[in-house]
Amino acid sequence: FRVYDMGGQRSERSKWIHVFDDVNALICNVFFSEYDQTMRENNRKNRLIDALELYDGIITSTFFNKSSVILFLNKKDLFEVKIHQVPLNVCFESYKGCAKYEDGVKHI
Repeated sequence: FRVYDMGGQRSERSKWIHVFDDVNALICNVFFSEYDQTMRENNRKNRLIDALELYDGIITSTFFNKSSVILFLNKKDLFEVKIHQVPLNVCFESYKGCAKYEDGVKHI
């Protein structure tokens, strides 16, 4: 196995292209708990939205049409606490559910 950590800043993503040959599988980590946080390099861009857009770009990319993609929705414990303190609609305006973990996960 060859494993690369592709996380990090948006500006670093363009450097990933050289490792895309012969990729068998990708593991994507999306942190639930970042729904109320913005990117370091762009304070107008929501971190969770950015991660979901990146994931969507990966699964629709021709580079990975023969690759398995595994999505980990991480930081469940922090999300479960935070959703009672910060409404999920700060990230998803269309969210009308309760401040409950299960409802939030279904929406995301």
